[in-house]
Amino acid sequence: MPDRVSYSVVAPLYNEEGNLRILYDRLRPVLQQLARDDWEIIFVDDGSRDDSWQVVEQLHKQDARVTGLRFSRNFGHHVALTAGLDVSRGARVVTMDSDLQDRPEDLPKLVAKMDEGYDLVCAERVGRKHSPGKTLSSRVFLWLLNRASDVPYPITGAVYRIMSRPFVDELCRLRERHRLFTGLTSWLGFRQASAPVEHGERHSGKPKYGFRKMLALAADSIFSFSSKPLHILTGLGGVTSLLALALGVYLLVRYSASGSSATGWASIVAAVAFFGGAILFALGIICQYLARIFEQQKQRPLYVLRQTLAASVPPDGLGRTTPSADRTQSG
Repeated sequence: MPDRVSYSVVAPLYNEEGNLRILYDRLRPVLQQLARDDWEIIFVDDGSRDDSWQVVEQLHKQDARVTGLRFSRNFGHHVALTAGLDVSRGARVVTMDSDLQDRPEDLPKLVAKMDEGYDLVCAERVGRKHSPGKTLSSRVFLWLLNRASDVPYPITGAVYRIMSRPFVDELCRLRERHRLFTGLTSWLGFRQASAPVEHGERHSGKPKYGFRKMLALAADSIFSFSSKPLHILTGLGGVTSLLALALGVYLLVRYSASGSSATGWASIVAAVAFFGGAILFALGIICQYLARIFEQQKQRPLYVLRQTLAASVPPDGLGRTTPSADRTQSG
């Protein structure tokens, strides 16, 4: 790419107007120390309902190295990360949240670890500032996801990480609709490592991931990164069939010995209800996979852009187009 820079920082946002200017003010001196003026910051507005985009416009007017992408609606946190990576120009690309819980001052730690020869360095948070309930739900989510997924590296929760250009280029080729950014980076391979960083405090606003959203993300991630639920259903079906066969043989032998069949309508009704529910549950899991196939085969774009500020917007995630001031494009 002709207009390559040394560092790109991709920061998705949703209703973060109170944090953006502080994030820029703290991030700018760190990038100046690392690469002088050879850097860019890409803010991706995921359909904010506050004045976040107006703050991005002000920052862009103040500093041309600030790029803005504005979605036509809310497409999701992990899709917003993808959009930022699509237009990034950095030889090294940093992803981080805009709520200041990813501390810009810790970026040199990630850079130092990458200098050892890694293609991806993840931030390993210490001293978490989440509530006990949030911390517990996050740990349970990651434990379940890593047990169920088939990826070579453990899937972590934080999106704060730094990646090499070859890694980002390969990551941008992965265009499945149901996305988990941290899972995709773990699946991709290359040389990966982690570095401990302090967990910062949110300056303003509310957390965007509640329990219901975490639960939906967990289910979505498991079905996107693993076929183990289908294998488990196959095993349970086999075991159930063997138990049913054994019960049938037992009843046949008992009838032959005593000349009378066993009674107990309540137990029969309970067994029918149990197996009926199990069948519906199994069908539901299969339908989850079918729904994802249905969504993917429609080949709709991952996102639609309403407005951009000094960005090269790739309509398909592979090519490049000229900058757009205010028009709808997709990726």
